Amino acid sequence: MPIVSLLLAAQAVLTTPTSAAPPACSGAQLRLSLDARDGDFNGMSHSGTELSIRNTGPDCTLAGLPTIQMRDARGRVLTAIRQKPVGMYPGPVVLPVRLGGGHRAVTNLRWVSGPTFPQSRSVHATMVTVRIGKATLRAPLSAVLYGDARKPVTFEQAPLRAMEGMAAG
Repeated sequence: MPIVSLLLAAQAVLTTPTSAAPPACSGAQLRLSLDARDGDFNGMSHSGTELSIRNTGPDCTLAGLPTIQMRDARGRVLTAIRQKPVGMYPGPVVLPVRLGGGHRAVTNLRWVSGPTFPQSRSVHATMVTVRIGKATLRAPLSAVLYGDARKPVTFEQAPLRAMEGMAAG
């Protein structure tokens, strides 16, 4: 067999997926919920919550670091932004999360919950939203986020991680 044919055959083997990734999740098949875990996130002027996205449909794929926004009582987007991840420039590579039917993916959100800055400002969040494709998932939240008055208020958001097994909720 000529060398070119061998190289083409090897390339075909290397580029042929062994199992196709499931399609992107649609907003209609997902449910968003928050769990403050009875205050486990509270302490040292910080607070937070676990954000959970449950898949009620067939297997699908979620972005590993979805767009999360905090909103006020009127539904307006607050000037609270995700902190830039530490590490690689321009940011870490975050792989999509495969989410089986009935399973969920979670991330922890954390923020400064007290006026710890020399010049503090605060925003009052009553809702968190997650953008999934063209859909927006919503969950109620009661939180006051603080930041330096000269900068946007920030919150920490870890990449989503798929949870093994069928969790309640």
